[in-house]
Amino acid sequence: MNLDQIRAAIEAALATRATHEATVTTVRAAMNGADPTAEQATQLREARAAIVAVDAELDQLQAQRSDALDEQRREERAAQMRRELVPAAQRGAERPVGGAQVTSEERTYTRDKDVRGETSFFVDAFRMQFGDLEARQRLERHGQEVLAEREAGNLQSRAVGTGGFAGLVVPQYLVDLAARVIRSGRPVANAMTHLPLPAQGMTVIVPRGTTGAAAASQATENTALQNTDEVWANLNVPVVTIGGQQDVSRQSLERGTPGIDEIVYLDLAGAYHAELDRQVINGSGASGQMLGILQTAGIGQGTAFGAQVTAASFNGKLAGAIAGVAASGSGIAPRLIAMNPRRWGWLTAQADSTGRPLVVPGVAGPFNAMGVNQNPGAYGGDGSADDVRTTIYVGALQGLPTTTDANVPTTVGTNAEDQVLVADTAHALLWEDGDGMPRQLRFDQTLGQNLTVKLVVYGYAAFTAGRYPQAFAKFGGLDTGAGNGLVAPTF
Repeated sequence: MNLDQIRAAIEAALATRATHEATVTTVRAAMNGADPTAEQATQLREARAAIVAVDAELDQLQAQRSDALDEQRREERAAQMRRELVPAAQRGAERPVGGAQVTSEERTYTRDKDVRGETSFFVDAFRMQFGDLEARQRLERHGQEVLAEREAGNLQSRAVGTGGFAGLVVPQYLVDLAARVIRSGRPVANAMTHLPLPAQGMTVIVPRGTTGAAAASQATENTALQNTDEVWANLNVPVVTIGGQQDVSRQSLERGTPGIDEIVYLDLAGAYHAELDRQVINGSGASGQMLGILQTAGIGQGTAFGAQVTAASFNGKLAGAIAGVAASGSGIAPRLIAMNPRRWGWLTAQADSTGRPLVVPGVAGPFNAMGVNQNPGAYGGDGSADDVRTTIYVGALQGLPTTTDANVPTTVGTNAEDQVLVADTAHALLWEDGDGMPRQLRFDQTLGQNLTVKLVVYGYAAFTAGRYPQAFAKFGGLDTGAGNGLVAPTF
């Protein structure tokens, strides 16, 4: 495409992005601070995915625009040089100089050269910042190679354009090598009620009524009315510290890949969020941990299955858990079902006597279905959302939004069962600093004698499900007979 076509494509892409951003704004306004419905969650996910795709297209268009401008400038410089070198009398009869043609030449940066220590793109990029002319020449030669391959149609399209690196193009063999450890995310924690953590103190105190006032009919006129003294107790919620650290050699920071500290920080942040989510679900309340929902005294507990689990028996236990929460009293209503991905996978595999699935894809509107699979293959915390407090719902069971979370335990009881949680998220209180992102620290002198830099992330948080334990219920984990209960499914 020429420059005019590229500019038109960029303007069209920006208009498309604005449309998707408007969709996100509209859905969030409709939510009005509440948890998203399954339809709203799907709309948010699709709009954000579309924005990511448009951003990738914009990167490519910007790269093409930069390349086109560079090519235009090169042609102008070449024409100027020809005019300066060729005498005025001969300018009308210019002819190309030289007849040699290079048919094959090894690239400046290759995997083999990097392994042998001959040339390294990132080392040259670092040295160029300090005036290394040879490094600059190699980088420029690499840029010319990339341009030649692009013109020959041999270069694969990448999401990040050359314009984003001030003319430096990362060699293909390095682009996809940085793969951080996969984490389980924080889907259940994201669904809780979020509150700002107080700036001081290591305990949050919530007054909790244990005995309420009473009312009764007056026995006869002029007799005393019912008088029952209220009793209150303090619910003490500890503020816990969650963090992690990584020792990194100074050499890897100064002579290795630029931004390696950011990669380590991102990995530590992923570990932080996964641990916070695990504690919200199943923290022991000891050794500095939160007291998680499943460990909170007083929450509903379903009875043992007493046999191998079936779709019917599972549905019955789920109905009992929902009914138990709903019957707790006014102000309490079940709002979320959470389970391990293996249990949701088992559910989607269940079929009736004619082989039809009981949890059906929510495309054409299910009829007489046990549940709806609205996001097939999705995970409650897939990391695609730009907000760390967004929960992805995989579907609905008995009309309630359902999410999957790999932090839901799978080794409970004699038979190593998983558990299913029904919760009124309005009464699950999670206090966090700011937007929930952990803080980052860097210590250069702690192990300075070893040229070691310590990278640290940490955060403060507090959680309780003890304000109204009856707002939560669980089942699974009580069976003792071999193969009974929510044991690991086979597919």
